[in-house]
Amino acid sequence: MKKILFIFVLSLYSIQGFASNTYDSFPVHEFAKSPLRDLKVTENWELFKDPSELDLLHERFKGPVHEKYSIGWWNMHPYVDDCERAISEWDKSWLSHKGQGLSNGIQSSFIRCATFFTHQHFRNRDEGIKVFERILLSWAKNEPVAYPTSNNLKMWEHGALGYASTMLVGDFASFYAVYYDDFDFTQDQRQAVESYLSDWLINHDIDPPRMYQRCDLEDLTKFEFIGNNFMSIDYCGSNRWRLALGAVYLGLKTGNQKLFTAGNRHLEIALAVIDKDGIYAPWARKGALALSYQRQLPEVLTLLAVAYESIGYDFYEHQLPHGKKIHEVYDAFFDFIYHPEKLNKYAFGIPDYGDLDVHEFDKLPLEEKWHREYINPKVLAAQSKGYVLRYRPDLMSMIDYSKKWGKFWDNYISVFVNISGVAVYEAFNQNVSNFLQEQDEKLKEKQEENRLRLKKNAEAIKAKKDQEQEQLETKKAQEQEQLLAEIPIYDMNDEALILNLDQAEFFEISPPNQQNKNVGWETHKAEIYGELRLENFHIPKFRPLAFKFDVLNESRLSINVGELNAPEFRPFTRHQASLQKECGLGLMNEYDWMSFVSETTNMKSAKNQQCHYDYFKEANDEEAWKLFQAVLGGTDSTLNYLEENVER
Repeated sequence: MKKILFIFVLSLYSIQGFASNTYDSFPVHEFAKSPLRDLKVTENWELFKDPSELDLLHERFKGPVHEKYSIGWWNMHPYVDDCERAISEWDKSWLSHKGQGLSNGIQSSFIRCATFFTHQHFRNRDEGIKVFERILLSWAKNEPVAYPTSNNLKMWEHGALGYASTMLVGDFASFYAVYYDDFDFTQDQRQAVESYLSDWLINHDIDPPRMYQRCDLEDLTKFEFIGNNFMSIDYCGSNRWRLALGAVYLGLKTGNQKLFTAGNRHLEIALAVIDKDGIYAPWARKGALALSYQRQLPEVLTLLAVAYESIGYDFYEHQLPHGKKIHEVYDAFFDFIYHPEKLNKYAFGIPDYGDLDVHEFDKLPLEEKWHREYINPKVLAAQSKGYVLRYRPDLMSMIDYSKKWGKFWDNYISVFVNISGVAVYEAFNQNVSNFLQEQDEKLKEKQEENRLRLKKNAEAIKAKKDQEQEQLETKKAQEQEQLLAEIPIYDMNDEALILNLDQAEFFEISPPNQQNKNVGWETHKAEIYGELRLENFHIPKFRPLAFKFDVLNESRLSINVGELNAPEFRPFTRHQASLQKECGLGLMNEYDWMSFVSETTNMKSAKNQQCHYDYFKEANDEEAWKLFQAVLGGTDSTLNYLEENVER
């Protein structure tokens, strides 16, 4: 899984600080001024009509979210454990991360750390909020986030530290405002944090470095200039949006009119460089990366639309200095993602920005451009839900993010800022409870449909099974009848074949003499001495060397009928060769062991025993026939005797 990697310009700007400049000294930009500058905060402002909506969203969608993925995406292993300390102390030594190849610079490392913290918080708010608490308390106490003024720093170091500071202060301020209730602060701690963030956002402005000019908000053709035209793009670039979001949201939450107005000024500067075609020029001027920069715009505009709607201002109908309304900026966006060449007038200005020359990028097929720049229309439509519902019914089928949340969740959380546009929009509009209710109703409907379908299927399956079972039982009965016809000395009991001959009883005359086993299947082996009694006759001397043949699912008695054994077995001995020839070695083997099976699941054993029975019955040897009947009929009794009186 590859995470979207935002490449930050090592901005060559300075931040006007508390010491020499304040809000009142910043450029007013009359061209950019709009009704936003005159909006007022409201008393007891709450973003969410029902705060539980945000809780429901986290609970419903936190499943696949985990901060471990950001470590892998960006190879943060060398520094992730040091993130909290470095941001808390504003450790400038992280400037070396670029030279070490760990990231694109301190600003890149810091936003990766912030993304790691945000994913952690989304997954577990109670634990995840603690790192934000500690960082903000450290900032409020030590005031470490200041733009460097040392002349010993290189120009790019000034730019990197300046970018990092405006980025994180803006992001953390909006995060604090949205997740206000998650922060477990005392009144004094909360006042200190809010005072620090508010003063910072009010009294800092992005200002060009020496020899550079601010963005020309009126003449946007200057953004088309190829190469360096000494205009600081960052003056009206990414961090204007971040400062705007931080100041607007925190100003509304704390009722701080001055902060809210400062945020509106930041926003007006950013909005003023959206041209007559609805293209945000600073992000379009990113060479081959212009498309991926522009993809951040829908979420930012949605977050702003929610904030202004909360005080009754229709941001979608807000008019921009160069003519477009906000909803028309969305229109342009959903047009040029399909026609990226419309960005070329700006993108060609820095042709080698990124890892591919913009002219080479321009030749790629659209699908490849989307793949490289992480363009997913369904994700972007979901991030633009307010716009889609109101202006673009043709995109309605694309706004459901829930079905593929598990695959694309990282496109909705901490993409540009640390708050999720989808989360804020859905919770603000109370869509989460409605969604869950609809989901529950759909689930119940589906369950009822499934129940009825399964019931119908079950009835059909049962009818079919009953028919098949009847056919099977009929077939089985026929097969069993045919089978038993082949082995009439057995009856079928469930799956076992049980001997149905007259039973003989073994009566002990002398105790058994246990013998050593030669192989593992010889169990309860002994010389025994007794008599076998049947109803019509008996065998007065029954003195075999016998054992229970240990075989699965079978009761088998084995006795030795060799010439060296008791003479009463001579009738068996004289038939040994012809019996083996007639019936095989299965129950009369070459070592003089003759076996008798009273119960088995093995058809081969039963047929072999039937063969023995038929042989002796037809052998015209009354003595052998009676002996065979007695031993076979007494198999169970003899086996019971061995098991009870001879060790296994």
